[in-house]
Amino acid sequence: MKMPSILSAMLAASLVFASCADGRDSADDPAALVDPLIGTDGPGNVYPGVSAPFGMVQLSPDNGTSGWDRIAGYFWPDTTIAGFSHTHLSGTGAGDLYDISYMPAVPPFKTGRGELGVYSVFSHDEETAQAGYYSVRLEDYDTRVELVATERCGMQRYTFPQTAEATVFLNLAKHMNWDYTMGSSLRVVDDRTVEGYRFSEGWAPDQRVWFVAQFSQPFVSYDIDTVVSVHSDSAYNGIESHIGKFVFDATDGAPVLVRTAISAVDIEGARRNLAAEMPDFAFDSVRTAQRALWNAELSKIEVKGGTRAERTAFYTALYRTMLAPTLFDDTDGRYAGPDGKIHAGTPGSRNYSTFSLWDTYRAAHPLYTFLHPGRVREMAVSMLNFHDQHGMLPVWPLWGNETDMMIGYHAVPVLAEAALKGLLPDSMQNRVLTACVETANRDDYRSIGLYKRLGYVPADLDKESLSKTLEYAYDDYCIAQLARKMGRDSLYNEFIVRSKNYMNVFQPASGFMQPRLSDGEWVPDFDPKAYTEHITESNGWQYLWAVQQDVEGLVRLMRGPQQFEKRLDEMFALHPEATDSLPIFSTGMIGQYAHGNEPSHHVAYLYNYIGKPEKTQRYVSEILRTQYSDRPDGLCGNEDCGQMSAWYVFSAMGFYPVDPVSLTYAIGTPLFEESVVRLPGGGTFTVRAPGVSAERYRIEKMTLNGKALGTPFIAWNEIMAGGVLELTMKK
Repeated sequence: MKMPSILSAMLAASLVFASCADGRDSADDPAALVDPLIGTDGPGNVYPGVSAPFGMVQLSPDNGTSGWDRIAGYFWPDTTIAGFSHTHLSGTGAGDLYDISYMPAVPPFKTGRGELGVYSVFSHDEETAQAGYYSVRLEDYDTRVELVATERCGMQRYTFPQTAEATVFLNLAKHMNWDYTMGSSLRVVDDRTVEGYRFSEGWAPDQRVWFVAQFSQPFVSYDIDTVVSVHSDSAYNGIESHIGKFVFDATDGAPVLVRTAISAVDIEGARRNLAAEMPDFAFDSVRTAQRALWNAELSKIEVKGGTRAERTAFYTALYRTMLAPTLFDDTDGRYAGPDGKIHAGTPGSRNYSTFSLWDTYRAAHPLYTFLHPGRVREMAVSMLNFHDQHGMLPVWPLWGNETDMMIGYHAVPVLAEAALKGLLPDSMQNRVLTACVETANRDDYRSIGLYKRLGYVPADLDKESLSKTLEYAYDDYCIAQLARKMGRDSLYNEFIVRSKNYMNVFQPASGFMQPRLSDGEWVPDFDPKAYTEHITESNGWQYLWAVQQDVEGLVRLMRGPQQFEKRLDEMFALHPEATDSLPIFSTGMIGQYAHGNEPSHHVAYLYNYIGKPEKTQRYVSEILRTQYSDRPDGLCGNEDCGQMSAWYVFSAMGFYPVDPVSLTYAIGTPLFEESVVRLPGGGTFTVRAPGVSAERYRIEKMTLNGKALGTPFIAWNEIMAGGVLELTMKK
């Protein structure tokens, strides 16, 4: 495809950006409402930089110092920038990546201690963050930095003051948080081109990033320093890496651009990626093309009504659902597998990594089945290939590595949901079922063998035992549903029995799920408000409800709907006391409900199952309006690769997948008067709620295509058939 000229691209870009500068927004430019700075303050842990939808490159500024609040490299209250690196994680709470870091500067350079290095102060007043574009002025160097990205490439444009000493540092020794450089190479190819690699170790144990970079004009001089690390840990002490310093003559005022391609395979892969995706320095053309691409993706849902702040929060949330999983292959299809080998790729499919499955199976992946069915199939192929190369399905893969972070085997619900919805070809379904069953029968992995033998994970033999029991039971239920669909009755019977193991950790006397010892006794002194090693990032209140697969069974265990309702009411009313010690992941608290962490995400919808939908509507409305905003602190918890945002997207439209593989959605209460989902087949599904507001959140009547709905639930096939869900609102 012929690229448009820079002049025409700039004209097109100016028209688009001018159209949103006056405060208006329109259905054909939802990207105007995306604000990537939302969530960069508070516990959101997101980055404000640029990425293509599901792109391998996430080019973003780094403040230059470590810390929980700077896990994504950037924290709104900070005032320093010490580099612009090409890989980041979106709100995971895990500090890794930050590969291939550049820093433009003009002498005299400001240098901070330790990991900060060369840096500049900046002001948010001179910072712009949009879908596909980022810009900031580095005050100490009077230098404007602009960023754009394609799937595997990033481009930076530096507008220096007129000087003969415009300098760009390329820092392969740069590391922060959990990430440590384990070796690098930096080679000057000619007076415009450099290439090399950075190998590092962090959350993912073996990260290998090759890169090729080209500047828009020749550098007049360069220097490459070898840096030897000094670290208290001998594993990271004495390792050599490199920092390049490239000097340009910018006396004519022309900007200096650098385009960089990365690869997890080799230098040749990076070269091909650069040639295929970013063959020239047409910065504004890339910016315009990426804006159009983001608009195409964002326009799959159109919302009307609400305030501008609510629409901004919505489209920013929708944008964030497309920052992960990330593409993890080269343009020729090759990718690095978890077995340490380079694989050719699957014809007709792209490979993905960065699956935060403990989080995203709940709402993000279900959202993809509506908006990105082609990618759903590709992600399924990626998971199956991972299984074949690693011996089990992925748990939390990053940069081709298995991090083994979090618990469960939650590739299972993602794959089962895709198969049950008919999004995977029949030829793939046997492979899916086999991989799921083999993963669920890894007796040597995280007490699965004990779980199978005892019916629960014993607390005296493994940590997070209560959570593992409940998560395994849900995954087993998903396998059972897939087996039933495929007519595998014996497998269905085996796994439906396993899915009832949640009952083995329910303590009738207390009415809570409680950890048990290997002799069958209960762990003593159980406190449902306490955060202990037996429960994953949560307490007994929050994990009580982790039975999405059998809410009716949980109601029976709790001695009927009235007791179930009472306990739900208590959860939302039992507020933490001043003396309670809350961990960093317990945020977004409404009583003991913690919207900032995923185990709570479906709980407000459980009132629907006992005939009390008005309480679901009350709490969903409260969460929508109090736990999200359009401010930098507008996320109440870690974004977790799109899950926090996917909850908002679904709930703002008025429905939510409590149990994704049930193919049924619980109706809550919408945020907007109208939401239109453009379905893959060309139809639309519309939710209308005239007059909905913070005061008018309750639903008086529901009709689907003119017919009354008898229960507050709607099925997948009803949504995919298209039509209108009409909600009559009342105070």
